[in-house]
Amino acid sequence: MAPSTRLDREALNRILERQLDVIARHQALAVGMTNHALAHRLRTGGPWRTLLPGVYMAATGTPTTLQLQMAAMLYGGSASVITGPAALRAHHIRAEPSDVVDILVPATRQRRDVEFARLHRTTRMPSRTWEVGPVRYALLPRAVADAVRGMTSLRDARAVVADAVQRGHCPVPDLMAELTAGPNKGSALFREALTDVADGIRSEAESMPAS
Repeated sequence: MAPSTRLDREALNRILERQLDVIARHQALAVGMTNHALAHRLRTGGPWRTLLPGVYMAATGTPTTLQLQMAAMLYGGSASVITGPAALRAHHIRAEPSDVVDILVPATRQRRDVEFARLHRTTRMPSRTWEVGPVRYALLPRAVADAVRGMTSLRDARAVVADAVQRGHCPVPDLMAELTAGPNKGSALFREALTDVADGIRSEAESMPAS
Protein backbone atom coordinates (compact mmCIF):
# COMPACT_ATOMS: atom_id res chain seq x y z
CA MET A 1 0.00 0.00 0.00
CA ALA A 2 1.47 3.38 -0.99
CA PRO A 3 2.33 5.70 1.90
CA SER A 4 -0.12 8.56 2.43
CA THR A 5 0.96 12.06 1.59
CA ARG A 6 0.46 15.07 3.79
CA LEU A 7 -0.17 18.54 2.47
CA ASP A 8 2.63 20.96 3.33
CA ARG A 9 0.46 24.03 3.85
CA GLU A 10 3.40 26.33 4.49
CA ALA A 11 5.01 25.35 1.19
CA LEU A 12 1.68 25.76 -0.60
CA ASN A 13 1.16 29.20 0.88
CA ARG A 14 4.69 30.26 -0.11
CA ILE A 15 4.03 29.26 -3.71
CA LEU A 16 0.71 31.08 -3.79
CA GLU A 17 2.20 34.19 -2.22
CA ARG A 18 5.11 34.19 -4.64
CA GLN A 19 2.96 33.51 -7.70
CA LEU A 20 0.05 35.88 -7.08
CA ASP A 21 -2.31 33.08 -5.98
CA VAL A 22 -1.67 31.17 -9.22
CA ILE A 23 -0.32 27.62 -9.15
CA ALA A 24 0.41 24.80 -11.59
CA ARG A 25 -0.91 21.31 -11.04
CA HIS A 26 2.56 19.80 -10.66
CA GLN A 27 3.38 22.37 -7.97
CA ALA A 28 0.25 21.54 -5.99
CA LEU A 29 0.97 17.82 -6.18
CA ALA A 30 4.61 18.39 -5.20
CA VAL A 31 3.63 19.89 -1.84
CA GLY A 32 1.43 16.94 -1.02
CA MET A 33 -1.98 17.85 -2.40
CA THR A 34 -3.81 14.79 -3.66
CA ASN A 35 -5.75 14.62 -6.91
CA HIS A 36 -8.92 14.25 -4.87
CA ALA A 37 -8.14 17.35 -2.76
CA LEU A 38 -7.29 19.32 -5.89
CA ALA A 39 -10.53 18.30 -7.58
CA HIS A 40 -12.44 19.27 -4.44
CA ARG A 41 -10.96 22.78 -4.49
CA LEU A 42 -11.80 23.11 -8.19
CA ARG A 43 -15.39 21.90 -7.86
CA THR A 44 -18.23 24.13 -8.97
CA GLY A 45 -18.57 26.78 -6.29
CA GLY A 46 -15.22 25.76 -4.77
CA PRO A 47 -12.44 28.13 -3.64
CA TRP A 48 -10.18 27.57 -6.68
CA ARG A 49 -10.77 27.95 -10.40
CA THR A 50 -9.01 26.78 -13.56
CA LEU A 51 -7.32 29.50 -15.65
CA LEU A 52 -5.58 27.25 -18.18
CA PRO A 53 -5.12 23.49 -18.47
CA GLY A 54 -3.16 22.45 -15.40
CA VAL A 55 -2.98 26.02 -14.04
CA TYR A 56 -5.25 27.30 -11.30
CA MET A 57 -6.04 30.42 -9.30
CA ALA A 58 -6.51 29.90 -5.58
CA ALA A 59 -9.30 32.45 -5.44
CA THR A 60 -12.68 33.18 -6.97
CA GLY A 61 -13.57 36.24 -8.96
CA THR A 62 -11.99 37.84 -11.98
CA PRO A 63 -8.21 37.34 -12.34
CA THR A 64 -6.03 40.40 -12.71
CA THR A 65 -3.82 41.04 -15.73
CA LEU A 66 -0.76 39.92 -13.78
CA GLN A 67 -2.51 36.73 -12.67
CA LEU A 68 -3.40 35.89 -16.27
CA GLN A 69 0.19 36.53 -17.31
CA MET A 70 1.46 34.38 -14.45
CA ALA A 71 -0.88 31.61 -15.56
CA ALA A 72 0.35 31.85 -19.15
CA MET A 73 3.96 31.62 -17.96
CA LEU A 74 3.21 28.54 -15.86
CA TYR A 75 1.42 26.95 -18.80
CA GLY A 76 4.42 27.71 -21.02
CA GLY A 77 6.73 25.99 -18.57
CA SER A 78 10.04 26.81 -16.95
CA ALA A 79 12.07 29.63 -18.54
CA SER A 80 9.05 30.94 -20.47
CA VAL A 81 9.02 34.70 -21.05
CA ILE A 82 6.22 37.13 -21.93
CA THR A 83 6.78 39.14 -25.10
CA GLY A 84 4.78 41.09 -27.69
CA PRO A 85 1.97 43.52 -26.80
CA ALA A 86 1.63 42.28 -23.21
CA ALA A 87 5.32 43.00 -22.61
CA LEU A 88 5.02 46.39 -24.34
CA ARG A 89 2.24 47.42 -21.98
CA ALA A 90 4.36 46.34 -19.02
CA HIS A 91 7.15 48.55 -20.38
CA HIS A 92 4.59 51.40 -20.72
CA ILE A 93 4.80 51.42 -24.51
CA ARG A 94 1.63 51.94 -26.54
CA ALA A 95 0.02 48.71 -27.69
CA GLU A 96 -3.43 47.76 -28.81
CA PRO A 97 -5.48 46.09 -26.05
CA SER A 98 -5.48 42.32 -26.37
CA ASP A 99 -6.76 39.37 -24.39
CA VAL A 100 -3.82 37.29 -25.65
CA VAL A 101 -0.57 36.77 -23.75
CA ASP A 102 2.36 35.96 -26.06
CA ILE A 103 4.88 33.58 -24.49
CA LEU A 104 8.37 32.69 -25.69
CA VAL A 105 9.22 29.05 -25.04
CA PRO A 106 12.18 26.86 -26.09
CA ALA A 107 11.85 25.43 -29.58
CA THR A 108 11.81 21.88 -28.23
CA ARG A 109 8.80 22.43 -25.97
CA GLN A 110 5.68 20.70 -27.21
CA ARG A 111 2.71 22.75 -26.07
CA ARG A 112 -0.21 24.15 -28.02
CA ASP A 113 -1.84 27.55 -27.87
CA VAL A 114 -4.86 27.53 -25.61
CA GLU A 115 -7.37 30.21 -24.69
CA PHE A 116 -5.41 33.41 -23.91
CA ALA A 117 -1.93 31.82 -23.98
CA ARG A 118 -0.18 32.02 -27.37
CA LEU A 119 3.14 30.21 -27.45
CA HIS A 120 6.06 31.11 -29.70
CA ARG A 121 8.72 28.42 -29.97
CA THR A 122 12.14 29.91 -30.49
CA THR A 123 15.83 29.01 -30.50
CA ARG A 124 16.51 32.59 -29.34
CA MET A 125 15.29 32.46 -25.76
CA PRO A 126 16.24 35.72 -24.01
CA SER A 127 19.32 35.47 -21.82
CA ARG A 128 18.10 38.45 -19.80
CA THR A 129 14.59 39.47 -18.80
CA TRP A 130 12.81 42.30 -17.02
CA GLU A 131 10.85 41.12 -14.02
CA VAL A 132 7.82 42.51 -12.23
CA GLY A 133 7.49 40.31 -9.17
CA PRO A 134 7.31 36.73 -10.45
CA VAL A 135 6.39 37.72 -14.01
CA ARG A 136 9.18 37.70 -16.62
CA TYR A 137 9.06 39.97 -19.65
CA ALA A 138 11.33 40.20 -22.68
CA LEU A 139 13.51 43.29 -22.71
CA LEU A 140 12.04 46.13 -24.72
CA PRO A 141 13.89 45.63 -28.05
CA ARG A 142 12.74 42.00 -28.24
CA ALA A 143 9.22 42.87 -27.12
CA VAL A 144 8.97 45.55 -29.82
CA ALA A 145 10.35 43.23 -32.50
CA ASP A 146 8.01 40.38 -31.60
CA ALA A 147 4.99 42.70 -31.42
CA VAL A 148 5.70 44.40 -34.75
CA ARG A 149 6.31 41.11 -36.55
CA GLY A 150 2.75 40.14 -35.68
CA MET A 151 1.23 43.30 -37.16
CA THR A 152 -0.22 43.95 -40.60
CA SER A 153 -0.44 47.76 -40.48
CA LEU A 154 2.61 49.89 -41.15
CA ARG A 155 1.00 52.75 -39.27
CA ASP A 156 0.59 50.62 -36.14
CA ALA A 157 4.09 49.21 -36.47
CA ARG A 158 5.59 52.67 -36.88
CA ALA A 159 3.69 53.94 -33.84
CA VAL A 160 5.08 51.18 -31.61
CA VAL A 161 8.65 51.62 -32.84
CA ALA A 162 8.47 55.40 -32.54
CA ASP A 163 7.05 55.29 -29.02
CA ALA A 164 9.74 52.88 -27.83
CA VAL A 165 12.55 54.93 -29.37
CA GLN A 166 11.24 58.35 -28.36
CA ARG A 167 10.88 57.34 -24.72
CA GLY A 168 14.64 56.82 -24.72
CA HIS A 169 14.57 53.21 -23.55
CA CYS A 170 15.08 51.47 -26.88
CA PRO A 171 17.85 52.84 -29.16
CA VAL A 172 17.52 52.30 -32.91
CA PRO A 173 20.71 50.16 -33.04
CA ASP A 174 19.19 47.72 -30.52
CA LEU A 175 16.12 47.35 -32.72
CA MET A 176 18.30 46.91 -35.79
CA ALA A 177 20.10 44.09 -34.00
CA GLU A 178 16.75 42.41 -33.27
CA LEU A 179 15.71 42.86 -36.89
CA THR A 180 18.88 41.14 -38.07
CA ALA A 181 18.81 38.32 -35.53
CA GLY A 182 15.11 37.51 -35.74
CA PRO A 183 13.04 35.51 -38.22
CA ASN A 184 12.22 36.67 -41.74
CA LYS A 185 8.47 36.45 -41.14
CA GLY A 186 7.17 39.95 -40.55
CA SER A 187 10.62 41.48 -41.02
CA ALA A 188 9.64 43.60 -44.06
CA LEU A 189 7.09 45.60 -42.08
CA PHE A 190 9.44 45.85 -39.12
CA ARG A 191 12.28 47.05 -41.37
CA GLU A 192 10.11 49.69 -43.03
CA ALA A 193 8.78 51.01 -39.71
CA LEU A 194 12.27 51.13 -38.24
CA THR A 195 13.66 52.88 -41.30
CA ASP A 196 10.91 55.50 -41.15
CA VAL A 197 11.57 56.21 -37.48
CA ALA A 198 15.34 56.34 -37.96
CA ASP A 199 14.97 58.69 -40.95
CA GLY A 200 12.70 60.93 -38.88
CA ILE A 201 15.26 61.13 -36.09
CA ARG A 202 18.03 61.88 -38.60
CA SER A 203 16.01 64.62 -40.32
CA GLU A 204 15.18 66.23 -36.99
CA ALA A 205 18.82 66.23 -35.98
CA GLU A 206 19.90 67.75 -39.29
CA SER A 207 17.30 70.53 -39.00
CA MET A 208 18.53 71.64 -35.58
CA PRO A 209 20.71 74.78 -35.69
CA ALA A 210 24.36 74.29 -34.81
CA SER A 211 25.27 75.55 -31.35
